[in-house]
Amino acid sequence: MKCLEFKDSSGEPLSIISSSVESGADLLKVQYLKADRNGPNFASACRNTEQMINVNFSSLDLMLHTEALLSTMNFLSAALSSSGAASPEREQRLRVEDGRAPGAKTVSAGSLSDGDVIDLKVIMQLGAFNVLVCDESCNIADIKIQGIQGSLLMQGTQTQISARLRDFNVINVDPKTVHKKAISIVGDEVFSFAMSLTPKATEGPGYADTSKVDGKIKLNVGCIQVLYLHKFVMSLLNFTNNFQMAKEALTAATAQAAEKAASSVRDFAQKSFRLSMDVRLKAPVIIIPQSSVSLNALEVDLGLITVRNSFSLLPVEGCPLPAVIDQMDVQLTQLKLNRISLPRDPDQPGTELLKPVNFLLSVKRNLASAWFPKMAAIEIDGDLKPMKVALSQDDLTVLLKILMENIGEAAGLKPDSRVCADPALKQETLYIGVAESPRGEVEKQKESKEPEVEQEPLETMKFNLNIESLALVLYSNDPKQEASVSQHQARLCLGEFTLHLMKASGKMFLNGALEVSTVLTACTLDDMRAGIQRVTSRMVGKRDEDSADAMIDVTYSQSASERLVVAVLQKLYVCASVEFLMAVADFFIQALPQSPPAAPDRPGQLSLKQIAEPKVTADPRAPSVPKMKLRAVVVDPEVVFVANLMKADAPALVASFQCDFTMESSDAVQAMRANLRELKVLACPFIRNKENKAVTTVLRPCSVVLETKKRRNEPLVGSVIVEEVIIKISPVILNTVMTITAAMTAKPKEDEREEETGDLGKLWSVINLHERNYWFLGIDSASEVCENFGERDGRNAGESFAVDVKVVQVTLESGLGHRTVPLLLAESSLTGTAKNWSSLLNVTTDMTLEVNYFNEAHAVWEPFIERVENGKRRWNLTLEMKNSPVQDKSPVPGDDFVILPDPQTAINICSKDTMNITISKCCLNVFTNLAKAFSEGTASTFDHSQKEKAPFTIRNALGIPLIVQHSTNLRLADSQSRGKMHEVAVGQSVDLEYSVFEPSTRGTLSALQRQESCLFNLTLVPTGYSEIANIPVDKPGRRLYNVRGPMLQQAVSVLVQIDATEGNKVITVRSPLQIKNHFSVPFAILKYCPSSGGLINIGVAEPEKESHVALDSYRGQLFLQPVGRLKGQYGQSSTCIAWKEQVHRSSEVLATLQCPASESSFLPLVVNTLAVPDDIRFISSQGQDDWDPAYIIHLHPAVTIRNLLPYSIRYLLEGSAETHELQEGSTADVLNARISGEIMELVLVKYQGRNWNSHVKIHRGMTEFFPVCFSCDSAEKLTVDVSVHVARVPGRLVLSVFSPYWIINKTSRVLQYWAEEVHVKHPSDFRDVVLFSFKKKNIFSKNKLQLCVSTSAKSDGFSLDTVGSYGCVKCPAANMEYLVGVSIQMSSFNLTRIVTMSPFYTLVNKSSYELEVGEVQADGTTMHGRWHYITSKECLPLWPETSTGKLCVRAVGSECSSKSFFFSKQDNGTLLSMDLCGGVIVDVNISDHSTVISFSDYYHGSAPALIVNHTPWVTIFYRQSGASQMRELKPGEAQRFAWDDPAGTRKLSWSCREQKGELNLVKDECGQFACDSLSQVHWVSFLDGRQRVLLFTEDVAVVSKARQAEEMEQFQQEITVSLQNLGLSLVNNDLRQEIAYVGITSSGVVWETRPKNRWKSFNHKNINLLEKAYQNHMRGKLEAGWVKLETGLEVNFNRVPMVMRQPYPSSIRRNFLSGIQVEFKQSPHQRSLRAQLHWLQVDNQLTGAIFPIVFHPVPPPKSIALDSEPKPFIDVSIITRFNEHSQVMQFKYFMALVQEMAVKIDQGFLGAVIALFTPASDPEADKQKTKLIEKDLESLQAELMEASMTDTSGLSFFEHFHISPIKLHLSLSLGSSGEDSEQQEMVAIQSINLLLKSIGATLTDVDDLIFKLAFFEVKYQFYRREKLMWAVIRHYSEQFLKQMYVLVLGLDVLGNPFGLIRGLSEGVEAFFYEPFQGAVQGPEEFAEGFVIGVRSLLGHTVEGELQGWCLGSPAPWAKVWLPSPWTKSTSRSAGRR
Repeated sequence: MKCLEFKDSSGEPLSIISSSVESGADLLKVQYLKADRNGPNFASACRNTEQMINVNFSSLDLMLHTEALLSTMNFLSAALSSSGAASPEREQRLRVEDGRAPGAKTVSAGSLSDGDVIDLKVIMQLGAFNVLVCDESCNIADIKIQGIQGSLLMQGTQTQISARLRDFNVINVDPKTVHKKAISIVGDEVFSFAMSLTPKATEGPGYADTSKVDGKIKLNVGCIQVLYLHKFVMSLLNFTNNFQMAKEALTAATAQAAEKAASSVRDFAQKSFRLSMDVRLKAPVIIIPQSSVSLNALEVDLGLITVRNSFSLLPVEGCPLPAVIDQMDVQLTQLKLNRISLPRDPDQPGTELLKPVNFLLSVKRNLASAWFPKMAAIEIDGDLKPMKVALSQDDLTVLLKILMENIGEAAGLKPDSRVCADPALKQETLYIGVAESPRGEVEKQKESKEPEVEQEPLETMKFNLNIESLALVLYSNDPKQEASVSQHQARLCLGEFTLHLMKASGKMFLNGALEVSTVLTACTLDDMRAGIQRVTSRMVGKRDEDSADAMIDVTYSQSASERLVVAVLQKLYVCASVEFLMAVADFFIQALPQSPPAAPDRPGQLSLKQIAEPKVTADPRAPSVPKMKLRAVVVDPEVVFVANLMKADAPALVASFQCDFTMESSDAVQAMRANLRELKVLACPFIRNKENKAVTTVLRPCSVVLETKKRRNEPLVGSVIVEEVIIKISPVILNTVMTITAAMTAKPKEDEREEETGDLGKLWSVINLHERNYWFLGIDSASEVCENFGERDGRNAGESFAVDVKVVQVTLESGLGHRTVPLLLAESSLTGTAKNWSSLLNVTTDMTLEVNYFNEAHAVWEPFIERVENGKRRWNLTLEMKNSPVQDKSPVPGDDFVILPDPQTAINICSKDTMNITISKCCLNVFTNLAKAFSEGTASTFDHSQKEKAPFTIRNALGIPLIVQHSTNLRLADSQSRGKMHEVAVGQSVDLEYSVFEPSTRGTLSALQRQESCLFNLTLVPTGYSEIANIPVDKPGRRLYNVRGPMLQQAVSVLVQIDATEGNKVITVRSPLQIKNHFSVPFAILKYCPSSGGLINIGVAEPEKESHVALDSYRGQLFLQPVGRLKGQYGQSSTCIAWKEQVHRSSEVLATLQCPASESSFLPLVVNTLAVPDDIRFISSQGQDDWDPAYIIHLHPAVTIRNLLPYSIRYLLEGSAETHELQEGSTADVLNARISGEIMELVLVKYQGRNWNSHVKIHRGMTEFFPVCFSCDSAEKLTVDVSVHVARVPGRLVLSVFSPYWIINKTSRVLQYWAEEVHVKHPSDFRDVVLFSFKKKNIFSKNKLQLCVSTSAKSDGFSLDTVGSYGCVKCPAANMEYLVGVSIQMSSFNLTRIVTMSPFYTLVNKSSYELEVGEVQADGTTMHGRWHYITSKECLPLWPETSTGKLCVRAVGSECSSKSFFFSKQDNGTLLSMDLCGGVIVDVNISDHSTVISFSDYYHGSAPALIVNHTPWVTIFYRQSGASQMRELKPGEAQRFAWDDPAGTRKLSWSCREQKGELNLVKDECGQFACDSLSQVHWVSFLDGRQRVLLFTEDVAVVSKARQAEEMEQFQQEITVSLQNLGLSLVNNDLRQEIAYVGITSSGVVWETRPKNRWKSFNHKNINLLEKAYQNHMRGKLEAGWVKLETGLEVNFNRVPMVMRQPYPSSIRRNFLSGIQVEFKQSPHQRSLRAQLHWLQVDNQLTGAIFPIVFHPVPPPKSIALDSEPKPFIDVSIITRFNEHSQVMQFKYFMALVQEMAVKIDQGFLGAVIALFTPASDPEADKQKTKLIEKDLESLQAELMEASMTDTSGLSFFEHFHISPIKLHLSLSLGSSGEDSEQQEMVAIQSINLLLKSIGATLTDVDDLIFKLAFFEVKYQFYRREKLMWAVIRHYSEQFLKQMYVLVLGLDVLGNPFGLIRGLSEGVEAFFYEPFQGAVQGPEEFAEGFVIGVRSLLGHTVEGELQGWCLGSPAPWAKVWLPSPWTKSTSRSAGRR
């Protein structure tokens, strides 16, 4: 059969059907034989066969060609459509007749026949059958079928049918695939089938015999192998889909026929047909390859399927026949799953993924279900034996790749467009199909039945499946494995996930209803990794594993009207071990196939535009959706987060909650409600036993309710309500959380330098653009403009969601382990609503805040952030957020300004309340405690098992046993006894803890209730005395009680001392007398015993400890005797300790005791005793007895000596036994000193290699400072001067030996120091410190030092006392000048100035090469032989010998050196090109006292410029201006550029055709020129990282990409924060006084106008006039309408908004400026920050203050102020640019402006502030005997190298960085506030006074001194941010210090004009202007391109003055701007120079 319409490949017509038989053979052969059964040889020849048919068909080839078939079908359907109209009825009639006829015939035939005669035998054979499936484009498949045999035998009533098929092949003819056989046969035959029917066997009585059946089927199926390629299958499906329409039309017809047939069967007899089955299927092997070209595959072997059945009868009452039940057993054995590599290798078995599994299914069918409804039509019971799936990472990879590649290949096939040829027709046919489908019929039928009887719906099916267990085991990859497929190794097992005992059961009903219930008893996940120690391997499981309750229970039921899902999850335990979860996640992530690299986008491949989807409008007649109800209940889950599984006590967080979730949806409304209750989080050990108390509640149980509701055609409305959230944070909790999160965050990989620098030799060669991938040359594909303007969807307008958090309470606690005390408590609440989130989101939120801290001393909470309105409510903050539509990129330019669209998201945070903060000493203490505790907690060394201290420890120091009786809510720690009485032996202690502790409901109390005084009290009974009842122990302090003895009538006093530390209260019960020993030796305390008349020892006072005198001896006479290392050397003290006798005279009692030495020739040991009254909080007043005074007796040595020199000292006191050596920075007690003129000999050990001697006389009248001269016994008389400082501390003298100056020489030259009568030589190799002091005739004379370097002359004199200042000293020599940098620092003990002499120039080699550096001579050549060799990572001083100021550098081994560069000009990195190593970067960093010249390696992107020629045909020439050599750059090339002469003019000049240009390569610039009449060449200079790129191109898109957002874009985000007022009170709660109030306040009324698109305030004059007019208007004094003011403004207050028409029309408003205002804006390439602080004032709150206002901004003079608008005190504006391709941040603009200010301080105020901020004298500080100067010595060790600090912060480019000058008025008063004692004030300021005394300066009262600090400015420079910050800090602090020394102290400073001149040439000008003249631009003004005209104010004066300055005349501006002392000193020093 040929189709003429289409041609095949050879051009012949297409054969659709053909036969491949060779000519002459038969295609079809049919034999028919009819025998007469009565014939003679009927039996022999015909084998009793009456009729026989034999059919042979040799071969047939079919070609299914899509288009050909379609055209054929179209032809047929057209041809038949005319005749086919009546056919359905006709067929129907025929069929019904047919249905009746055969039954009749068979019965009649049966009566005739004998049993043996075969009525009919049919044998059929088909040789070969080929089908080729193809379409016009390609062949799809070739199907070959061979050897079909079939036979039919009819013998009497029996019918036997059998069939066989030998071979069946489907071949995939896609040429690309490696898998050709899609379906093939393994084994002999495909299937053999035999069926015999014996209709009469079950007639009559046989019906009851179940062994008899109506038919038997026997089926054997051989093994079919299927290779599943999704692409192949889909191409076949696509092929068949082409015939879809024909199929649909057919379906409609057959459906109608089927209904009619069904109705005729309904009246069929009640007999059931029985069929016996014996089926053995060798199930198919399905092989799924990874892709059509891959050999990895998955093999699914479905094993062996056997089906057997048997019948049973069920008698039915009232029915003649029993119901027949067919029981069928389906067994599936040996189901396997393997991963294999094709082709199969018999020796190499695949990886077994599934252990062979068996499945048993038993099916009961009710054959009589039509009339016997008691039993379901089908009942299924299934049993699945345990299943185990094993997966390794490779296996998973292959599985995923199968999904991606095998399934993904089909995506390339395009479904045929012809399918949709006639959509109208298609829909029509579909519609018919739906309308007349059998279901419709069934429904009709149901309707007709319903009235009869309401019976329950019939069950059509019941099923019950049991799965014993289902396990998934994961294996990691074996790194050593070679084979492509390998067995799983047990050692590589990762984990096992198992579902235990899963049951699913359900019922289906005739009316479509359904009930399913699934129960899972348990689900577990185990960590199975080998070689890992762990406490438990169970990661997911059931909380109590023994219970039989189901863990998960899901029920689903559906009926016609509603669906219901109920799920219950209970007792779930999850151990979220981060490490294991990460391992499992990693397993899956690594298995994910890497997506192949995308091909580079060719322009043709622009993504398809999305076609707008048609809007679907809801059809009002839409069918009703069934009601859906979902309910989920989660009961008691427990989630444990733990970082480390190895320890049982590892810290863990445990969360648990209850959850109830319901959701209902119907067509009218959708509602959801989630209720989360009892959500709580605990911190505890990982595995905790029942009685373990180490548990902390992190989150108290809280509840969350979430509700949402959406009605039809209405927006969603929702709300969430949180009752109260109480969170506790303590170091343990923090550490737990941090450990867990640290385990979660992946370790960062060491990032390699992404673009290796490559071969450095080729650094300067030409680069071909086509080989490089520069980001600025790639063009983004454009998007259509109209795409972004989708219509806004109005349907959801009105959405709203409300959030209400009633209270959030966070407490920060500190303490050991899990027992902590709350120290800080923050309480807040939050209410907010969000609206319209699907279109333009709008959020408003209100938040409140209040913070309290806990005062342990009084056990009360005190406010930190106070409540407002007299405590009525908390401080309130409002947040508003609104989204605006996204606008087109570029803003619209106006006449002279830019209109910016609204930002996409604007967030406005503001507070109208004043935030009042109180900082008290206690509060600072709380913060230090917290900081300390938390920093320890966050340290990795934090120990979790810290022994916790009990809340109460009772120590017995009475000397007699004590009985403790406590209240019920306390119990003995670590004991189970319930008793309340405990005995404490002498010197022992006992711990108590809270017995039960229920958290109370409300916030602040909860933290407090532990310390409620009524709750915790003790009763103490000293043995033999009366009791002390009800002692409250909640507050620290000391309480005095009296007790009575049994016989003694008089009372004895007992003191109860309660100390609180970190929540642990130590209660010491002792007598009222305590002894504190401040010696370094212990003393025995002896008591005089009247009865024996001798002394008895009652205890030992250890050094620096409290020792308590026993109760029975505190009233006696006490004596001392040294013991310990002095035991036996001294006797008992000659007198007793005097205190009681003197108490009534003065509160403190001083006395001196002497203990005589055992050898009479030596001096006695002297002890000073000081008795101080104890600080007692409470004295019990019971009884009228006198109580004893409570005293502490301090034992002090008479003299203490401190060595503050960096060398050891030996001392010997005359009359004492031995010399003592004192190490540097140590303290010793001089035991025998009586301060009565004895001589002490001192030896300075090993200073400059010698010992030096001196003597000091110790007597009462020593001055505070006195010099000591040490001499040494050498030939020439050498001396060293040091000083001694004498401090008189109560009870003793402290002598500190110090040197006024330490001088350190880092110059590696010999230095000499000259002063009056002093000359010291400092050798270059002497690494130690030289001790220096001036010979002072008068301690207050001013001292100058002169310096010589090597052979130079003396320098000018300079002062060494200006601490904190740096400078440079010049020493002239014959042929050069030596410059030495001098820095002066204060030592940590305030007595010594540390002076460091360092070379002014230092060379640092940070590169990896060895370098040589040489100076350039005046004639431009390098002097031979003077190269300084410097190895890698080394540092050398440089002493320049020429005046050129230029250096050059070369790599060792190279002949030619680099170009020369200036080493005296600031340079933040210039690349010098060098032949050997490509280049080095030189960095010159200049400060007042040093210049560091450092060399570092070239890194990618550090060349000065990269020049790129992106034009197609223009050549560009370029060179450095002034250089001779011209370079050329051809089209399509790029080249790096370095300065030919770094010391020359740094400008790049380029030329192209006639065009020329010159660039300085610091600014971003661009331009264009016409190259010829047709084309324009654009050039653009921009930063790419560190390197500037100069790009020439014709493509405008490249320019705009490179310029990325030079122009302004719409901001994506804008955040505005404004706080109206902020107040800070400083309170010293120890002294109960408020010291200061710091206020940041908002302005008064400000009137603003809006001339353009920003509000701008009027000047002061207009503001005053407007306000006056406005007030009159409000009072009604002005007539309505326009008002004219005297300055010419015309305004109208009646309009809304108010407007102005003269001098220009605009709207106006009345406003005020917030105290703090911050605006942050961000767009894709820009960020801007504007911060303003309006007014800052500090008031002195001390009574009798000399200056009531300590700090305030100074308003400008009236005349100026009126004409200027209100300015904030501090105004900062920062604009930065960034792009994703560069690490370098570009600061376009950074401006900070600080207005003039005044500081007025008196000594009292300063003292009070210092006292507040210095921690209460740390008792340790006094005790510290050693390491006093450790810090200073460490800083000396710092090498020169460290001066060139390595800096880590990123590099930034600053285009304009300006910080305004600072003008400060200073007033100082040495007086102090009225009432306080001078003494206490002086303590705080001691160190300042000490400093001043030691340099001999005096501080006097100063009034209104003006400091003028010059501005700081940087332009177009690269800086590291950290370095710039230090530069700024130094710039101002040094100026301030120098002016301070000159103006206030009258000292000479190291400042020299040298630094100033050098600075000027570098763009860091040291100038000053009045701050009110400064202006700051916001981002908008900046965009408009205003230029600040500050420079113009001073510009014209600068040049002349500079010349004057250089010529040596003192600067004229110094007279103008600086007060006279400064000018004088400047001119003096200038004159000297």
